[in-house]
Amino acid sequence: MNPRLDALPPPQRRLWPELRATPRRFVLYGGTAIALRLAHRESEDFDFFSSDPFDGDALLAEIPYLRDGKVVQRAEDTLTCVVDRRGPVRMSFFGGLSLNRVRSPQPAEGAGILVASLQDLGGTKAQVVQTRALAKDYIDVDALMRLGRVPLAAMLGAAAAIHGERHNAMLTLKALTYFGDGDLPDLPAAVRERLTHAATTLNVASIPRYEALPGLGPSSPRE
Repeated sequence: MNPRLDALPPPQRRLWPELRATPRRFVLYGGTAIALRLAHRESEDFDFFSSDPFDGDALLAEIPYLRDGKVVQRAEDTLTCVVDRRGPVRMSFFGGLSLNRVRSPQPAEGAGILVASLQDLGGTKAQVVQTRALAKDYIDVDALMRLGRVPLAAMLGAAAAIHGERHNAMLTLKALTYFGDGDLPDLPAAVRERLTHAATTLNVASIPRYEALPGLGPSSPRE
């Protein structure tokens, strides 16, 4: 894929070439992955997901660009660091995730990191709006529909394949019509209107069923 680096703040763009050292068992998800595809907003964090568990100390030693970073969170299969590239860049790694995918991730030109497909990004966003009220997630869902041409029904189908029985489509539809929590009142009116229309007019019978492909990506650097 040809990444939209104009969606990255300057510190992230300076770090971009170094990301080639990211182990291939990690796949970029989250708002930055969507922004690299759609350039709909500026996103400041890199969130890498893996099906494989990992040891935090071993990962710090394995990835060169983390060695001068500050560890801000360390737990089982979780590591978050802030690296300085004339400005902070937050890097998060999450391992041992029991998630599926519906498409294969694609390598990004330049850095070579694997980036999740728009369908998989839509499926994860359709799930996350159930559990947190952040405007950026709703903006991402709107952009996936409007710019990525991923219908809401397709996101819900992907979410079911990715998360299995943990996904409840009705909770997502309810979340996309309520804007009273968190910073959701700050959402532009046009975004609220598009999300509400998509959620209230969706026929649940139209939600496609996708094959759940096991794992998030290659399980070893050789693949």
